[in-house]
Amino acid sequence: MWHLALPPGTRLVGGAAGLENPVEWVTSLRAAFPLFGAMEAGYLALARPELARRIDPRLTFRYLLTELHRVGASGLVIDEPISADEAALADRLGLPVLLLPAGADLGLVERDVLRTLVDHEGQLARREMEARQRLLQLYASGGLSAVLQEVSTLTSAEVLVYEESGAVLSHIGQVRASEGLEPSSPPREETFPIVVGGKALGQLVLRSSEGERGALPARPSHLLIAVYGRQAAEVCGLEILQQRTRQETEERLGFDLVEQLLDPAKGEEAIVARLARLGYDLSADRRHVAIAVGAASRQVRSDLCETVAQDVHWAARNDGASAVIARYRGDLLLFCSLPPDLPDRRIREWLRQALRSGTELCSVGVGRIGEGIPALQRSVRQALRAREVGRHVASLQSPYFYEQMGLYRLLTELQGRDELARFYDETLGDLVRYDQAHHTDLVHTLRVFFAENANASRTARVLYVHRNTLNYRLQRIIEITGLDLNDAEARLALQLALKIHELVP
Repeated sequence: MWHLALPPGTRLVGGAAGLENPVEWVTSLRAAFPLFGAMEAGYLALARPELARRIDPRLTFRYLLTELHRVGASGLVIDEPISADEAALADRLGLPVLLLPAGADLGLVERDVLRTLVDHEGQLARREMEARQRLLQLYASGGLSAVLQEVSTLTSAEVLVYEESGAVLSHIGQVRASEGLEPSSPPREETFPIVVGGKALGQLVLRSSEGERGALPARPSHLLIAVYGRQAAEVCGLEILQQRTRQETEERLGFDLVEQLLDPAKGEEAIVARLARLGYDLSADRRHVAIAVGAASRQVRSDLCETVAQDVHWAARNDGASAVIARYRGDLLLFCSLPPDLPDRRIREWLRQALRSGTELCSVGVGRIGEGIPALQRSVRQALRAREVGRHVASLQSPYFYEQMGLYRLLTELQGRDELARFYDETLGDLVRYDQAHHTDLVHTLRVFFAENANASRTARVLYVHRNTLNYRLQRIIEITGLDLNDAEARLALQLALKIHELVP
């Protein structure tokens, strides 16, 4: 009755032990005796304490509570706060006292209670409709976060929205510990599927803790949770559909734009037209740079990289740069048009701020800065290559600046060429296959040997092996590769092959 018939915002202020009392009928306080008419056991009483005091100053709230308990009333609904002592009396009597929100009309409340008693299903449908309208209004004015905040407040629960993939779409509130709750008690979860047009899009979870029996409840009834949970799940379905539609549109437009920029045969006119429609500044005095942002591994949530890209976008715009974000094959590409007086080092500051809490989760590639559309086209290719190469080279750390990648710049330009693959196989292929067949680590030994400038003593210390063990390994490397480590040309070939080895997936 509390959550189905009484208006939203009605609070229990005492007598929680009697919440299971059945409600048989309802009656209101009158201005003449008998005050509650033909009051019987199981009746829910509605009263204005101020009216009782005007009738007779002796009709105190304590008197009303005592008399209602004597006749077996199921509970009392009032429109003004009570004192702590009065709440304690309600607790001792086990008589629930419910406080209406300010401005509630007792006449309408009595009508809704009667409706609920006579037509429970109809009243439930009405409450569902009211909840739906309320949440849709919030969604229209404040978006999904406003809806979930309202649900969290009304249900005293933590609200989590999961996409079908299991990724968290939104998270509002936190589990609140209740008085009397054992620390080891797990929070209670209620799950509501998010389904649109028969297709499952995810689920909404309300997670809350429960207090000890007899204390004021830490959470509303299951009825209210079910009503708002179902309606919030429907709103979440609308949001997920809109997000997917927006994302598909953005990805399609972004993909087409990047494909144009990566196509050397594509004329500048089409690219200029597309960028101009996106508000990108192509003034003659502007310089351009591309930045690629993507997940460092498949386990990283895509929204983390989205946040990094948006932070860089905001920092660029704040410095007077024109910036556009496009999606391309799992990456987010930022095109930045830099004002003439903006120092190149500001790009590093944008990235430092954006990656301050997620360097290990997102990898970033940065192309060269240049003037004109051809420079932007080159910068896009360079940013994508820098990010891809950086992910495979342990010695490099994100953000990966193409201009600082040294020899790897040359190797990335040659990737996919038959001659590069043949050189790698002829130089290092036999050693790689030997390691795989015999579970040895000669390639790593060779890499450390060159990293220590061919100093055998330092190499042995780094590898934690005896000098004789290292000499044996080096001899095996010479035998397998057929190359003399004392020959400068052979060492150069092996070092180059090791660089290529780092780029092999």
